[in-house]
Amino acid sequence: MDTAEEGDICRVCRSEGTPDKPLYHPCVCTGSIKFIHQECLVQWLKHSRKEYCELCKHRFAFTPIYSPDMPSRLPVQDIFAGLLTSVGTAIRYWFHYTLVAFAWLGVVPLTAYGLTCFYELSSELKCLPLVNLDL
Repeated sequence: MDTAEEGDICRVCRSEGTPDKPLYHPCVCTGSIKFIHQECLVQWLKHSRKEYCELCKHRFAFTPIYSPDMPSRLPVQDIFAGLLTSVGTAIRYWFHYTLVAFAWLGVVPLTAYGLTCFYELSSELKCLPLVNLDL
């Protein structure tokens, strides 16, 4: 991304660049729509859910910049912490969907059947007992 000169404005928020929020030229657009703040660009891309400039069709590429003291390899404890978090999330979703399936495939039909039997006591053939209570 190229930085802007003074007097140029952001195409999203229409404000000038500052030392803490400089303007960039991330695509091949020219003229008054050439410059944009990085924060404005990120916000617009999240809103539009596109990975390219809607005007010039240039695909945006963001490169992560890591801290100089970042280790070259991730510590094992961080890997296990992330794995544990992922497994916990998967178990939570599995438990949730299992309960939903149990409710809709078990509790709701049996409750409907029981209510139907309660309201239609006129015939024993209509509602066969699910459990034999004669011991």
